Amino acid sequence: MSGRRNGYLQIGRTAVSIVKGDITTQEIDVIVNTTNAELKLEKAGPSSKAILSAAGNIIQSECDAKYPFNINPGDVAITGPGYLEALKIFHIYLPRYNDSEDEKYIHTAINVCLKEADRLGHQSIAFPALGTGKLNYNPDFVANALFEAVERYNEHNQKPKLELVICVVYQDQMYQKFVSAARRRARLKGNEAKRLMERTSGSTTLGNTNVEVIVGDMTQEQADVLVHTCSHNLQLNQTAGLSTAVLKVAGQNIQNEIDDSYDGSLKNGEFVVTNGYGLSCKKVYHGKVLCFSANGENAKPDEVLSKFVTNCLTTASRYGTRSIAFPAIGTGELKFPSDISASIFIDAIRDFLYHHPKTTISDIKIVIYGGNITWSSIEKAYRNELSRSQGTPSQNIQAVPQRGSKAYFRYKYKEEPRPPSNWSHFKCNKTIKELLVEHSKHPFKLVKPDNATFQSIKHLFLNTIGTNCAQVVSIMRNENLKVFEKYIQDCQRLFCRAISNGPCKSLANTPRSRGSVTTLQYVNRTIAHQLNQDLNEVYLFHGTKKERVDVLLQNGLDPRLAALNFPTLWLGSGVYAAEEASLSAKYTPPDGQGVCTMFVMRVCLGDVFTTQNQMQHLKRPPCKALCQTTCIQHNEFFDSVVGEFQQREFVVYDGAKCYPEYVIEYKVLQ
Repeated sequence: MSGRRNGYLQIGRTAVSIVKGDITTQEIDVIVNTTNAELKLEKAGPSSKAILSAAGNIIQSECDAKYPFNINPGDVAITGPGYLEALKIFHIYLPRYNDSEDEKYIHTAINVCLKEADRLGHQSIAFPALGTGKLNYNPDFVANALFEAVERYNEHNQKPKLELVICVVYQDQMYQKFVSAARRRARLKGNEAKRLMERTSGSTTLGNTNVEVIVGDMTQEQADVLVHTCSHNLQLNQTAGLSTAVLKVAGQNIQNEIDDSYDGSLKNGEFVVTNGYGLSCKKVYHGKVLCFSANGENAKPDEVLSKFVTNCLTTASRYGTRSIAFPAIGTGELKFPSDISASIFIDAIRDFLYHHPKTTISDIKIVIYGGNITWSSIEKAYRNELSRSQGTPSQNIQAVPQRGSKAYFRYKYKEEPRPPSNWSHFKCNKTIKELLVEHSKHPFKLVKPDNATFQSIKHLFLNTIGTNCAQVVSIMRNENLKVFEKYIQDCQRLFCRAISNGPCKSLANTPRSRGSVTTLQYVNRTIAHQLNQDLNEVYLFHGTKKERVDVLLQNGLDPRLAALNFPTLWLGSGVYAAEEASLSAKYTPPDGQGVCTMFVMRVCLGDVFTTQNQMQHLKRPPCKALCQTTCIQHNEFFDSVVGEFQQREFVVYDGAKCYPEYVIEYKVLQ
């Protein structure tokens, strides 16, 4: 849930929080689904339907296979998460409420879910507002049953594994009822729901500096310097969450100092320094970091975050600072996945300390706000990164997650790039970096593909060239480590964005599009499997003159040169490609022997903007706010443009978004 700093009830070693939001979006170990006895998720209530829609039909198939008979109250049917950001889904059945005798079903359901989650070693679980909709259970009773169950769970387990239990309520009125119940319990038990119990999660020593991850509240932290991020105009009350809390604790003087000393806008990665006032620190660094989903021309959220952390440490060290405290920057409204934020953060700290062994900083704290509903997963991510810093990374080999899932996008973003599995000279048993070290003088090779690949590319060409007189002379594969590395790194940036935004909308489902790319109908499965459909990666044709082929193969295509070759470009200055060889053939004049040359390129279209009109002014794709001129205001842009003309034209405005993989030489017989 974005923007709200929630309090929670601490019951034993387990935190219980009431959250207003959508249960399908929670990053948590276990999601509980209330459904019918038949486990027909589509025919149950709104929550069950929403979970099925978000997780995909795979969870229904698993229910059908594992649980062919009806389940009873008190049973738990366990499936995988499908596309949800969870580890398991617990499916339970509740009968409709008729009288007080039925209240036992709520108690039983909660108890068995807590017990089963603990048995499986999970640390967090999310319940819906059990039975409070059409099943007619009383919200006050359900809320108190949850608190009582967690209390019993802690009493009966000396070392309970569950650290976080949340109840996710979708409707405003119902949410207020659950919150009221939580407040009443807090008063009765003497708990302060909004005061946090600080505890150390993990620590390590790097050089002479102690790096510590704690669960707590930044506004209560004691350090020489406190760091936080805020809006670009430095108005602390305009950013929900920590900035507002900083203003509340520090007092209006901190905003007055900002206003008196700074009159401009804050750029990404920069920060402003003020005194701490009511905070327990000497200085506060107020900074700005890009949202994880930003994809403008210069948008590199991971690099901005790393640079920001490094700059904070550098400035603090320059002024003799002994201690500095950061929040888990990026894991709130900026939408950084916790594992990626933790990796960037700890790597930046490690690199700084390596290059500054005599720094004055002896204590670095990363404070994870315990009132955040995802604090458990954030804590786990940072704890794992600290272990890696100590030289004890996990030795488990990670299986490739299911395509299309957030776990898969994370995997692809963090994966060390390798050559495609069908390359023959540079093989995929080593990473591209390893191969570049071995072949630094000769990172490029033209090779003959195997016969199946040759026939597939030939089939694609002949079926789209538009004439029966074309004859293929040769097909070669371009295995260029340097150019492919740039291409795959750009793909990884899109995977990075997909973690928070989901996969790119397919071209077939894009407004004004006439459908999928034609080329995919003709290549064989082995070649098609190399493409990332989640990024709209496709094979397209590109025609060029024979004398330019070698340069383009070795260096890649450069959109800046397009305007030099053509005085008028319908979609601006970019790299143009086609789904039909007949269109690219117009730009492939024959040499002295009558041989023409054409590329078959991998092109990563990403989020596609389609148009039926000429847009000759374009130098990059339009912004997603659809500004009429070249946009310099927004952060989110389309990745490519498709001209829905008589023959479609595909344009990318960054040479890294295309890779000329195959070279076709052909003749057109008269």
